[in-house]
Amino acid sequence: MAGYKIKSGDTLSQIAKKNGMTLKALLGANPGIKNANKIRVGQSIKIPSTSKMPGSKSDNPYKGMTQTQLNMMDHKNKSEKAQQAATRSMQTQVKEGGSQTSPTPSKTKKTIANAPHVNTGQKAMEKAKARRAAAQKKSANASQQARAKAGRTMSKYYSSGGSVFTGR
Repeated sequence: MAGYKIKSGDTLSQIAKKNGMTLKALLGANPGIKNANKIRVGQSIKIPSTSKMPGSKSDNPYKGMTQTQLNMMDHKNKSEKAQQAATRSMQTQVKEGGSQTSPTPSKTKKTIANAPHVNTGQKAMEKAKARRAAAQKKSANASQQARAKAGRTMSKYYSSGGSVFTGR
């Protein structure tokens, strides 16, 4: 890891952008930073190697941050507690799973296996096919019954000498 000394006018997002990494990766390498908006001139920070942290290399320093984190980190937000909470959450995300912004194949498989909503389209298609087959079978049975009934009616006609009693 390389070191960097904060100069007047520097921001962590500018430093991250200059080094081609995300703000989350930079904060993850510097757990001593309590509020990303409050850095001091002369303060030393570590610049991590982006090759060792998958997902940390980016032209956009805000990549991988949620909208909530972005809102909490906004300099217009006067709540220092909110800024500190956002800084901590980004550091925790990096510590727990790297600063990845795209899932790893193993995480993808695990998510798919645990997600009940995945493949619902395929399940719905199977259910629709089963319903369609049942409806066709029912329709075929109804047609067969109608033909059988018609045959019984005709046999009654011929067995009665050609006239069918209508009840009148």
